[in-house]
Amino acid sequence: MDGVEKIKEILESWSGGWGTTEAQPVLGRMGEEKRKKALEQVPGLSALLCCVLPYYAGEEEGNLSLYARGEDYHQVAGRYLEESCKQLEELFPGHTFRGYADISPYPEVYACARSGLGKIGQNGLLITPRWGSYVFCCIIACDLPLTGGKEPEPCRGCGLCRAACPGGALTEEGKLMESRCLSALTQSRGELTPWQEDLIARSKRIWGCDICQQVCPENKGVKTSYIAEFTENITKSIEKQDLEGLSDRAFRKKYAQKAFSFRGIKPLKRNLELKEKQE
Repeated sequence: MDGVEKIKEILESWSGGWGTTEAQPVLGRMGEEKRKKALEQVPGLSALLCCVLPYYAGEEEGNLSLYARGEDYHQVAGRYLEESCKQLEELFPGHTFRGYADISPYPEVYACARSGLGKIGQNGLLITPRWGSYVFCCIIACDLPLTGGKEPEPCRGCGLCRAACPGGALTEEGKLMESRCLSALTQSRGELTPWQEDLIARSKRIWGCDICQQVCPENKGVKTSYIAEFTENITKSIEKQDLEGLSDRAFRKKYAQKAFSFRGIKPLKRNLELKEKQE
């Protein structure tokens, strides 16, 4: 078994798909500061091993975004990436491997699409053939002399995600205006404008959104995730009574394994209050 086959065996043991791209084209799309950080963290950087973790567990009613209902993906991906990097370092002594999931200097969607994992949607998300856009992107940056990658294709361009976006946050150029993005606003700890408050109050969600994914034709018939951390012990909703009497510290401790806890209790309490006023 050659090196690439061994890499395949390691990554396919947990990911929903993987691919490789040379690092240089990805670095070329990064700003100077992020490019410098990437090269400092992995001296001799030459390739990116890109993977996806599918999280779709159905669409039961709830006020939390689908991605945030299972275990925090940072924790789940972190465990898989740490173990894979350890195995790769044993397999290739003297080489460097560093894993990233969301907290990363890289444009993860572009890197994963360039490695052959899917297309880039008009909502800026990676769309994979099997899992749709319900995936988390992961990267292992390394100094192995691997080749591969090609410029990604766009999605079919139907425009349904742009039309359905409740805040009109998606531009025709494929840019996201965070100040109009419901998902970003529900997570914000800062002061909101009356328009932004009203957008949250009228939404079904108090954390996240999902609408641009739910209307996407590429997501019809997607497979349910095989990853137990995303499909078991899920939390579909948070209600006012769930937060009563909790300090921010107690909230973070109670929901330490959930992605919606990282901003603290304040955004969720505010969003519930906004919806209560609307009702």
